Amino acid sequence: MKKPIYKKWWVWVIAVIIVFGIAGSASSNKNKGKDAVSKKQESTASTDKKDDKKKEDSKVNYDNFMKIAMGSTYTDVVNLLGEGTESTSSEVGGIKTVMYTWKGSGVSNMNITIQNDAVTGKTQLGLSKPTGDITLEKYNKIENGMSLQQVEAILGNGALTSQSKIMDMESSIYSWANKDGSNCNVTLQGDSVQMKAQLSLK
Repeated sequence: MKKPIYKKWWVWVIAVIIVFGIAGSASSNKNKGKDAVSKKQESTASTDKKDDKKKEDSKVNYDNFMKIAMGSTYTDVVNLLGEGTESTSSEVGGIKTVMYTWKGSGVSNMNITIQNDAVTGKTQLGLSKPTGDITLEKYNKIENGMSLQQVEAILGNGALTSQSKIMDMESSIYSWANKDGSNCNVTLQGDSVQMKAQLSLK
């Protein structure tokens, strides 16, 4: 009489091998799943960091530059732009002066000067786009003593590149640029043209 198949020793050996094979496969798949989840989490974290950096960079723009008023506190500026990087610091006659820098996209940046926790100066580079068709003929019409409104009636709207206010004396520089790189700038004290300069205008 033949033994039932479940009583044969080799059947159990095969069964054990199959069970261990399934367990090993399950464990391997589980580990692969963990690795995939881990890589996905790392990728998500990396993406989040890049998004945060983009958001931070996006705050350094011309609109926000224009929102920074002379006399604002450093806290006001930080609330608008985030923390800046200290570039220079000095103290003369008990007055502390610190310059902070914020970098935007590409080579664009913004510098803010703080004296005794009050903004006394700001400059920007590369935050504004070329303004249009500026010619040497238009530039030559600009005269000392003109107001900003009179200048912009000739050249169009300019971009504020620098502004400072110490005591009651305020000065500012506006620039106009063509796409070919030719440009001009006008320096005003208060609302009166004091100086002008141009590069490669035709």
